[in-house]
This record gives sequence, C-alpha cells and structure tokens, in this order.
Amino acid sequence: MKTEGGVRSPRTPSLPAASIAALVLVAIVLLALGALWAQRLVSGHLVTPEPAPTLAGEAVMSPGTTPAPAFSLRDQDGRPVALADFKGRLVALSFLDSHCQQQCPLQGEQLGIAERALGARTPFVNLVVSVAPATDTPDSERAFATTHRWTGEWHWLSGTPAELQAVWKSYGIAVLPGPTGNIPHSIALYLIDRKGYERVGLLFTDPKRIEQDVRLLSQS
Repeated sequence: MKTEGGVRSPRTPSLPAASIAALVLVAIVLLALGALWAQRLVSGHLVTPEPAPTLAGEAVMSPGTTPAPAFSLRDQDGRPVALADFKGRLVALSFLDSHCQQQCPLQGEQLGIAERALGARTPFVNLVVSVAPATDTPDSERAFATTHRWTGEWHWLSGTPAELQAVWKSYGIAVLPGPTGNIPHSIALYLIDRKGYERVGLLFTDPKRIEQDVRLLSQS
C-alpha cells in the first residue's frame, strides 16, 4: 500500500480464524477466573461487600429479644382490642392526643405519609394509645385520622385511667397534666414485628425512616 509521498507502509498481517477463537476462549477463561477470585475475596472477608439496608430507628432491638408488653383496651368503635390480636402482622404503636396542637399533628402526618408511600402491599396496623382520655372522643379521633389521611387499618385505644397508666408505664411513656390540646407527654413510635417483639423505636424525625423500617421488617 502506498502512502502520501510514495512510501509503502507495512501491511498488517491478519490472524487466522483459529487464533481469534483461541484468544476469545482465553478471555472468557480469564473473566471466569476473575469472578471466582472476587467471590473468594468477599467470602473470605478480604473485601467488604455493599452493606445491606439496616433498620433506621433511633433504637433497634435484636429479633426475639424484647417482647412487646401486652395490653387490651377499647378502640374508637367501642370494640375490645388487644395487641395479641395482631400476631402475624406488623404494628406501629404510638401515643397521641387527638386535640394536640404541638407534636401530635406532626406525628400523625408522618404516619399518613408512610402509609401512602408503602401502599397496600406493605401494610401495617396503626395502633394509637390515647394520652388524653378525658378529651379524646370517637369523633375527634376520626377527625384526626381523616386530617392526616390515614389509609390503612387504625385503632385509637382508650380505657380507664388505671389501664392507660399501666400501658404508658410499660412502654416508658410519661404523661403529665395539662390543658386540652397541650398535654405534655413522651414522643415515641414502636414498630412491633409479626411475632410480637419490639424491633424499632422512633422519635418521628423522618417519615422515610418509618417507611424504610416497615419495608425491612415486612421481609423478615
């Protein structure tokens, strides 16, 4: 072949088909060996794999270590409801005041956001224990749920002062006297797994944490 100026360039020799096939085979073998080597490093803990998603709550309990304290109260329809009724289902347990003008509306909104994000495929039972039994009524409880667009199953639970105080105490909830809509009380959301064990405690800082942890627990 001539180039500009009349100088011949050397011709590139072509490889026979058998040689090309051999090179392809060698490349395949090297890729396979590379994959085996990478697998060995991971299994031998020489390389750290991408970490799996973990529970995001402020408090995380190991599986099967913290039984959720049992209780039985009555819901907004006057029906008896026990925590044990929901074995086999995920439960989100919170402590709210339907007339609250401070943190409770924010907590109710986060529960609604998480429910809508999870949808019907990843449901949880939304249990609320009243911290204001003197003023919570079925109408105010339903209005609270409607305002915050709760889409899943929910029960707003109440009982006698002694019954409620026992539940508050067993879950570490402090409730102090206060005016309507402004009762000081602890903020907490417990996620209880299908076997009835506490798995996560959250402080309602981000609805995405609720969503993430419900998703993870639904797979276990």
